[in-house]
Order: sequence, then C-alpha cells, then structure tokens
Amino acid sequence: MNQGPHILLIAGSAEAHEIAAAMSASDVSARAVLRRAERSFGPLAVPSEIWSPGNLDEMAAYLHAHEFTAVLDAGHGFDADISQIAFDATARLGLPYLRVLRPMWDIAAPVERAASVAAAARMIRPQARVFAATGRGTVADYAPFAGARLYLRQTNAKARTKLPPFAEAVYGQPPFTQAAEEALFRALQIDTLVLRNVGGVPSRPKLDAACAMGLRVIAIDRPAAPVGAQVLAAPDAAIHWIETLTTGGTTG
Repeated sequence: MNQGPHILLIAGSAEAHEIAAAMSASDVSARAVLRRAERSFGPLAVPSEIWSPGNLDEMAAYLHAHEFTAVLDAGHGFDADISQIAFDATARLGLPYLRVLRPMWDIAAPVERAASVAAAARMIRPQARVFAATGRGTVADYAPFAGARLYLRQTNAKARTKLPPFAEAVYGQPPFTQAAEEALFRALQIDTLVLRNVGGVPSRPKLDAACAMGLRVIAIDRPAAPVGAQVLAAPDAAIHWIETLTTGGTTG
C-alpha cells in the first residue's frame, strides 16, 4: 500500500462499475462498498462488500483500519447521508475525496418537482394509481396514502420488503426500455409516476414513457453533494483523478 494509493470506492451507480473496471485493469489497489445489494449493477471488478457507515466515527475507523489513502464516491445519487459522512471522515483524516455525480435530467413542465419522497407523497391525488421508482426503503414515506394503489418497483425479488396494504411490489431488472415501461404502465392502469431525478440514460425510459403517455409525473430533486467536495460528472474524469493520485499529481 505504501507504493501507491489504496482507494475506497463507494459504489451504487453504473459509473462505479466503469471506474472499478478501469482500476482493476490498471492494478490500482481498491476495495468497494455497497449500501445494500439492490444498489449493485452486477459484480464489481474489485473486491467488494455490503457495508455502510452509521456515523462519522465508524467511517473514519473503517478508513484507518483498512489503510485507505483516498475515497472515490460513486454511490447512488440519493445516498447523500453516506456521501456527507465519507466527506467528513476524509476531512478529519486528511485524505482526498471525490464525488462522481452524473448531470440530472432537465425537468420542465408539465413534470412537477418535489424536494423529497414524503413531499411527493403529499402531492398524490385521491384515487390515483401510482407507479413509484423511489426504492424499497421509501415505503414508509408514502403513508398515509391518498391514492387508490401504489406500485413500487423493486429490482431484487429476494430482498422482499413488507409492504402496507395500499402498496404492491413490481419486480423487474434493468435495462428497461421506453416501450416496455409504456406497456407496464398500461397494464397497471397507471396515471401517476413518482421518480427520483437520478439523471443518466439507463434510468430515463420510465420518464420518457410517462411523458409520452401524458401521465402525471412527480420528480424528486436529487440532494446536493457535500459542500466543498470536488465533484466530477464522468467516469473518465474520475479515472484521471485516480491517475493523479498514482503519479502524485494534484488532485484538485
């Protein structure tokens, strides 16, 4: 480890997989952590585990115990709590930190915006048939539910979450297409889509499908990156950041 950087990769996005592959190909020493299994887009090219810190002290202890020399945060765009903890821990230990965040979608009317899942839930109209792509951890945010039915997308059929009577899981694996999303919305008689503005191409088909069908769409704004953190949008830029660590160059 003394011969080069030992990087903690916080995974949970498609970009994390591209970055992990590049690190593996260049023999960069790295280990990845995922908050939970459904954050995975498949096996990573570097050693990984399911783990997330509960607080700043836990993260700092983890970084110290594994002798990490930098943190590259390519976690899910809505895991802002993990990002803040990681950023604060690197600041405490004097380590480089980078946040990778793809550009959000340019949301315009008639798409409506909400600050959180709970805020979006309060916007649901009586008797609405809602399709939600906000993650299984957000179920409680929809109660009390004013609509007729809530269909919640889940990508991991094994990680079953107990749902309230008003909700039903819809299992599916990416990649999704606009045509498939339109067919699903028609079959479920959906009139309202609630989604998070995660940005990127892979997650967009549901948005395009709902807009093409004239459905009501409520998009939840993505949390900002930690104040003061370096943020890059593209995996290749993050890979260059890794190279500057390897060569001892400026990390920004």
